[in-house]
Order: sequence, then structure tokens, then C-alpha cells
Amino acid sequence: MSTAAASPEVAGGRQTRWQPHNDQRRALIVQAAIELVEETPAGADISARQIAARAGLAKSVLYRQFSGREELDRRVRSAIGDRFTDALDAALDIGEGSIAEILTRAVGVVVDWICDHPRLHEFLRTGPAEGDEEGSDALSGLLSSITRRAARLVTGLGGVVGVADPPVVDTMTFAIVSMTEATVTRWSRDPNPPLSRQRLIAEVASYAWNVLDGVARTHDVVLDPNLPLLQLIEALATAEPQP
Repeated sequence: MSTAAASPEVAGGRQTRWQPHNDQRRALIVQAAIELVEETPAGADISARQIAARAGLAKSVLYRQFSGREELDRRVRSAIGDRFTDALDAALDIGEGSIAEILTRAVGVVVDWICDHPRLHEFLRTGPAEGDEEGSDALSGLLSSITRRAARLVTGLGGVVGVADPPVVDTMTFAIVSMTEATVTRWSRDPNPPLSRQRLIAEVASYAWNVLDGVARTHDVVLDPNLPLLQLIEALATAEPQP
């Protein structure tokens, strides 16, 4: 029997055929780790053996899919962040609702996520996600990502009506994002919070609106928070300039 190494073409073809299988196994492992993070008390260790068992795989398979625990933990944090941003993106759909409704939906996603998934929220603080620098944490990266996405949205909308100030928009969106996360986190950790969940959502959404309204007014733009956003944009875009 020949012992010659497989040609690059053969090796590449084999890797391509196995890639969907490996992707499925990696997804099973990540999902298992997320489930265990949710179920385990904060700070408690979760072993590779536990993760593999939850995924229905041998421990050796886990280490064939990931170079080590560091890579797996980074992937888990990335997956957690992706799930949150997917929910937030849906809430920020500008095609449905007024500014007030969109802000309320977005704040509601943050409140529900932090309160219903406290372990996942805390796990983001334990280290970096994929692509993050060493020494950073995934939560900071997630907040920065959300800020960039929201800033692009607001800048794009501002450009439609002839008002676009990217540095100001970036600062404003970061202020809203960081304020919302910090306020909701504080509320969620209070064993006897003074506000109900719905009241908290309404209050934080109103703070976000006040920041947005204040910045708009400095640019001589008056926003109606209750008009469907697409109608508001059309009205602003066709309005006669003020003398």
C-alpha cells in the first residue's frame, strides 16, 4: 500500500466534504456551552467534559473542533452577542413604528435580555469574543458594535434630510447605548427594584428620546416622536427651509 501523502487537491476536497459536518459539531458544542452557562451559578466552573456530554459528543471531539478552551469561550461569547444583536436589529426596524415605538422596542429587548439571561450577560464580561483584543471583554465589544450600527442608521437617516454630523451621532448613540445597558444592569441586580419592568422600559426609552430630541434641536430639526418614522423622514425631507 502506498504511504505517499495525499495531494493538496485531495486533502482540500476531503476538508470541503467534512466542513458541513464539522460546522454542525461546532454549533452543537457552542449551543451546549451556552445552555450550561445559563444553568450554572455565576463564577462556577464548567468543564469541557460537561460541555461535550451536553452536546452528545466525546470530549476528544470537542478538542478536535477547537484549539482549546480559550477559542471555545471566545466563540461562545460571539454567539451570545450575535443572538442579542439579531434581536436588537429586529427592534430597530425603521419600516415599522414611530421613533417612540422603535426606542421602546429596542429598550425592551435590552431589558428582556439582561433580565431573562443574566448569566449570558455576565459571561460576556469574562473575556474577549472572536476578533477582540486580549485584555478586552466581549460586553465592551458588543456595546461598541451596537453603537456603530446605530450610528450608521442615524447618520443615514440624517443624510436624507440634509443633516448629518457623524462625530456627534457617534457620541450620542454611545451615550444612549451605554446609559441603557448600565441602567438596566443596575435595575436587574436590585433584589427589590423600585420600578416595574414595563415602567423601567418606558423611563429609559424616554431618556433616550430626550437625548435624541436635544441633539436634533441643536441642528434645527424638530422631530415628532409619535409620527411613523418613514412619514416623518418624508415630511422633513420635503419641508421648506426655515428663513
